[in-house]
Amino acid sequence: MEQSTIAILIITAAVISFALEKIPLAMTAILAALAMGIFGIIKPGDVYANFGSLAAVMVASMMVVGNAAFENGLAQAVGKSLRKMGLGKNQRTLIFLLVTLSIILSAFLSNSAVVAMFIPLLASIVVKSQGKVENKYVLMAVGMGASAGGFCTLAGSTPQMVAQGILMETDGLVPMKFFDLALAGIPLCIIMIIYFATAGYALEKKVLTFQDVIPGMEGETDIKEKQYSKGKQRITGVVLIGCIAGFIVGIWDLAVVALLGASILITTGCISFKKAFESIDWNTIVILAASQGFAKGLDSSGAGALIAEKILDLFGGPEASAFVVMAALFIVTALLTNFMSNVAVASMIIPIGLSLALSLGVRPETFVIGLTLACQLATATPIGSPCVTQTLVGGYRYMDYVKIGLPVTLLQLAALIVLVPVIYGF
Repeated sequence: MEQSTIAILIITAAVISFALEKIPLAMTAILAALAMGIFGIIKPGDVYANFGSLAAVMVASMMVVGNAAFENGLAQAVGKSLRKMGLGKNQRTLIFLLVTLSIILSAFLSNSAVVAMFIPLLASIVVKSQGKVENKYVLMAVGMGASAGGFCTLAGSTPQMVAQGILMETDGLVPMKFFDLALAGIPLCIIMIIYFATAGYALEKKVLTFQDVIPGMEGETDIKEKQYSKGKQRITGVVLIGCIAGFIVGIWDLAVVALLGASILITTGCISFKKAFESIDWNTIVILAASQGFAKGLDSSGAGALIAEKILDLFGGPEASAFVVMAALFIVTALLTNFMSNVAVASMIIPIGLSLALSLGVRPETFVIGLTLACQLATATPIGSPCVTQTLVGGYRYMDYVKIGLPVTLLQLAALIVLVPVIYGF
């Protein structure tokens, strides 16, 4: 049996396993990488080599830096400042501001942590608003805003690190800079903000007819009573800003900058060594590292090129329109990412997109960047993105997310299809 055929069978089995989630996603990624190694599609060392990759080290290190911002009360201080501003007077204005802030914070910090911070903060604002603000109209918007924050930077979410790893390992391709995604990502975020300030808000009023649910106030009480060290807050803030500056300037590679930031915070006691390791989402790290292994197998075996060839045949062969092929691939990706891990989707779809771009003779980086962004259009269901899933505490039903999240997902998808070739070029 041809290696390309074996690789396709392995990826097919992985897709089914990712979708069914009968075993942990991380184990599916490991088994797929192991199968690639056992069948000789990739070298044995490539099965585990990416556990020390730039992507894995950067993501793990920034998880430590981001958690320190919450551990030392830096993020909560931002939230308390908002509460003191009296934002509970106008619900639409509150949605606009909190969605915007969740996008900004999530571009640099864990989006799940950002939502976790906003849940008790919002509950406090709702209670003190005396009926002027309802939790159900704000919380879903905040969760979707946090998801959109991943559009803007290399640190915003994990699919871009999968893409970055693929770009770095492919000869002749140019890796992304820290804010490359923002060129198309910021317009997508603006769509999210405008949507919830206008049509999305009106839709929420129509769809969310259930009695308002306000999550328990325990987290809010903790924030008010716990005393944080101002010195540690300052150090954490300086390190966070320093990491961002280092990413932009490119003084070292991204992993070194992030690792240095995490090391400073641990050494200065801003976060304990034990807490630093506990703050890392090892499930994400394992999926990220192992998936790069089987993504490499998809490429080296020729399976990616074979799949790309079959896709091209559907659109008329090598003479097919690059724009049409790209649009179709974005649509499929957006559909998959609403039901599967976006890291898994990125690992499987980006090598195929890369092969398609090479076959069509167009700029591969454009396809990779576009697919990276499409992997994060996961707001049409409550299971596509962890930070959206967290908002279920607001009492929402599955179809509430479909009715409210699907329109903005389609708007962003349409904008993505138009913006990517215009901004990044074919």
